[in-house]
Amino acid sequence: MKLPWVLQHAPLRVILVLTAMAGVAVGLVIPFLTLTARDRGVSLDAIGVMASSYLIAQMLLQLPMGVLSDRIGRRLPIALGLLVEAGATVGYITADSALSFITLRVVQGVGLAMLYPALRALIVDVTPNERRGQAYAGFGAAYSAGLLFAPMLGGIVAETVGVNALFLSAAAVEVLVAIGGLVFLQGDAGPRPVVATGETERIPFRALLVAPLIGAFILSFASQFQIGLFSGIWSIYLADIGASDFEVGLSFSTFSIAYLLIAPVGGRLADAGARWRRLLVANLLISGIIIIYGLVPSVPVILLLGLVEGAIATVQQPSLDAYLASVSDPRIQGRVQGAFTTIGMTGAAVSAFLGSVLYGIAPVIPFLTGGVVLGLLTAVAVLRFIRPTELSGYRLQPAPVAAVASSDTDAR
Repeated sequence: MKLPWVLQHAPLRVILVLTAMAGVAVGLVIPFLTLTARDRGVSLDAIGVMASSYLIAQMLLQLPMGVLSDRIGRRLPIALGLLVEAGATVGYITADSALSFITLRVVQGVGLAMLYPALRALIVDVTPNERRGQAYAGFGAAYSAGLLFAPMLGGIVAETVGVNALFLSAAAVEVLVAIGGLVFLQGDAGPRPVVATGETERIPFRALLVAPLIGAFILSFASQFQIGLFSGIWSIYLADIGASDFEVGLSFSTFSIAYLLIAPVGGRLADAGARWRRLLVANLLISGIIIIYGLVPSVPVILLLGLVEGAIATVQQPSLDAYLASVSDPRIQGRVQGAFTTIGMTGAAVSAFLGSVLYGIAPVIPFLTGGVVLGLLTAVAVLRFIRPTELSGYRLQPAPVAAVASSDTDAR
């Protein structure tokens, strides 16, 4: 049987394996981090600060780290980011105060800021434009594969030997992935030839402020707003409506199950023609699901909706990633990816503390807020920016070197 294209492509295959292992590390710990903090006496307000501080660290650092990866290559930021995250994960074993949990979460944010823009840019570096929807779908599927059983396993471990075993296991996996990145990405993650000429330094930052990119940035903000809103309260909400530790872990896996199974189809759709319709319909459907999460406080219903949301995301996420790559100057791909993720983290950081505050008023309010924000911003981004871009057939091409150099003197 012929393998899918993403597994035939050797550099991408390495990226997907490392991504799946990273997903395992996250899946073991993240469903139980806020519950552990609450069990150790951290208040709900402090948990909100903990979530927002993690996102603020990424918001501040992802753009400069993306620029750095354009200059020194992708491999070193990826490995160092994983090692920083591993160190913080070990620290949770002894964390016993709000300050210690918040500090460690900030350190994890720094690690992810080093890792994520470089990894996303590397996917663009090693794949052709007409295959990037499939590449990003494979990336999402690999991460989902890592998440698939890890939260359920984490729930079992938490109930039998305690959460400290989860933290130690996750840190060990992160160290192994960092070593794997250093060893296996040597031929694929060095500086691109154009970087050696210093050409990226002559492209002004205002090159990011073009309408096609703005549409993608708005959708990044809207999507990550949901992540921040629920990062501090999701596990608590499920526990409050009667979910067991196993069901809390399973709630993270249901999304991954659907994503993993349907990702090949979603990736091919993402590479098939204009993407604005798929982005509009998928995001509006997801906004409705988010609202229903809060209106129907039933664990079985929430688990089922997680499957539906994961299926929709297999089209939505690769379509957005492939669209962004198609309108980005390849010489500053790290910068573009850094800006994209920075704006997303800004949305998450804005909403992270807000989630805890709104939850304290009534559990349904964060879900209503998240669904409405996603729906409204999607309409603006798609109808005002992305649709006109695609209907015009726009593709951003690298500007001539001389023209760029002459316009950049006062822009640095």
